[in-house]
Amino acid sequence: MVEDMSENLAILVKVKGVYVAEALSGSAAPVVILEDEEGRILPIFVGLSEAISIHQALMGDVSPRPMTHDLFISVLESLGASIKGVLIDDLDAGIYYARLSLASTKGESEIDARPSDCLALALRAKAPIRVKPTVVEASEIQRSEVEGLKGIEEFIR
Repeated sequence: MVEDMSENLAILVKVKGVYVAEALSGSAAPVVILEDEEGRILPIFVGLSEAISIHQALMGDVSPRPMTHDLFISVLESLGASIKGVLIDDLDAGIYYARLSLASTKGESEIDARPSDCLALALRAKAPIRVKPTVVEASEIQRSEVEGLKGIEEFIR
């Protein structure tokens, strides 16, 4: 349902950064911080490799050899397809769900995907990232909860 990507039904967000939060177990948990135009903050916890990929895309870093998300973009381009946008459309028991909207010569289609992969791909494709209002309302945190987080770059050095 490509119309779900419309601006009327979902909130445009930007990736503000990739951070590391300390889990209760004392281990590090990578978290991507999204922010909408009203300043609402949404945290999405991701795996370490996805966090690094998102951070690299956010910083404009290019690997000497294509990483998985770079490869996917290259494959899409070689097939005449492109990423039209990303929609984070559900949150169930702490797990986010997302869809990747593609445009190709065959038309438009949506693919169920992990939000972390969607974010990494959208940043590389410079495609819009949207979140359904119900997900924003369910997951919004206070800005003060982000202030003490360390950037992922400190963790990966």
